[in-house]
Amino acid sequence: METNREVRSLRPGGEAHGGVLPPWSPGFRAAAFFVAGAFIAAHVFFLFLGLRYDRGAVEHLIQFLDPVLLRTKLLQSLWYLHIQPPLMNLFTGLVLKITPESPVLFHAIFLCTGLVFCLALLALQVRLGVRPLLAAPLSLLFALSPAFILFEHFLLYTFPCAALLTLAALALHCLLRDGRTAPLVLFFTCLFLLCGTRSLFHLGWFVFLYGALVAVGRGRRRRIILAGLVPLVLLTGVYAKNAVLFGEFTLCTFVEKNLWINTVGNMGDEKDLLIADGTLTPYSAVNRWASLDAFPPEFKVVPERFAHVPVLTMTHQFNGDVNYNHFGNIALCNAYGRDARWVLLHRPRAFLHAAALSAYRYFLPGSTLPVSPANQVVLRPFIKTYDLLWYGRLPERLPFITKFRARTGHAPRLFLILALPLLWCYGVWRACFDRATLDRATRITLGFMCLNIFMVFVLGCIFDFNETARYRFLTDAFSLTLLGVAAESLLERARPRKTIG
Repeated sequence: METNREVRSLRPGGEAHGGVLPPWSPGFRAAAFFVAGAFIAAHVFFLFLGLRYDRGAVEHLIQFLDPVLLRTKLLQSLWYLHIQPPLMNLFTGLVLKITPESPVLFHAIFLCTGLVFCLALLALQVRLGVRPLLAAPLSLLFALSPAFILFEHFLLYTFPCAALLTLAALALHCLLRDGRTAPLVLFFTCLFLLCGTRSLFHLGWFVFLYGALVAVGRGRRRRIILAGLVPLVLLTGVYAKNAVLFGEFTLCTFVEKNLWINTVGNMGDEKDLLIADGTLTPYSAVNRWASLDAFPPEFKVVPERFAHVPVLTMTHQFNGDVNYNHFGNIALCNAYGRDARWVLLHRPRAFLHAAALSAYRYFLPGSTLPVSPANQVVLRPFIKTYDLLWYGRLPERLPFITKFRARTGHAPRLFLILALPLLWCYGVWRACFDRATLDRATRITLGFMCLNIFMVFVLGCIFDFNETARYRFLTDAFSLTLLGVAAESLLERARPRKTIG
């Protein structure tokens, strides 16, 4: 006679459970309608509160080409773009051609992206086993966070890339669990768009995920190979185009200057001594954001074959800002890169100190960044409340907090610093070792999420110094999903176990 044998729950997410909650189930549909309704109502409230879409970044940020060129010479400028992947500038140029002055179209597109992002996060949690009654409030908690709202109303690639990464995880789980073609196409489309929008998602990342999916795609390898081949060829072609035109097999020639700021740029007085004795080039004495006017005139020389290309020959944009896509910046960035690598090899302490500060700033809220100052003023009470209740901001009147802020620039947020690493470790453990309660599709999806959290953290801390919190936003939805999975596990353990016997 069997006694005390556990009758396993029919909840979604585990191999023993035999399936996930179907998207057409009443529970999921109710949660989706609730989330969508709350999302729309909140954005109407923010609109009446005075929140506005900020497209000012296109005029001044390095991520964008001259808006005049985007409107008048879009295709030529994209062909000769070497400082950024092309898709964000393609999108911006097309919208500027339709509405050159008004931000309404940008705003509408980003709001739609935000709603899709929020619903994709809800669906991802439910498919990974989180009950809709828990997944819905967690999704809204994220969608109504200050960072989400600020980036959603700010013209930059951060918000659409975060949405694409979440959609990729959802498509991956649908593919592995259901085996349909549509999620396979969506997965590779998201990867391609990410690689073509932000250099953080590079060709090596795409190739690794492509190969990994082929390896784990039992019975679907031929379809996976064919589906991934087209975006791989297109992406490699853009890299190859830059190699032919500029001698650089990359989509971002500025990355050398990013490494420089975390090495040479943080050395202090020793840098001047190394420049004086010829170890470092004299260029390292100049701020990396300086125009070509601050460097020897040979950097302004453009090969004759590019003489007809404004985006490569203009030292400044039409509004007076520096044009970092000038042809001379390629050689200049390489010079900065050589100095950066010397310091990395011979004075690693400078890099380790900078990386430690970058890692600390990685765990700060996105609202600490200079993102849309006018909207931050509107949201200031909301930001303070969210920082206190959710991020765990400590009172700055405490003596040790005052000293810590003076040293790092920001007071710590305990939840972000402590909980995010713990959630990542939890996700790695469930992905690698929890074969008893999680099926293969769920473990692989958790592994995909944890891999991307780790990659964004490492590359962000290596190549950025002040704005690593902007990098972390890309994977905040994954961290929140891991929180939902952990909370669901605790709720399941707390349930009374039924026995037969």
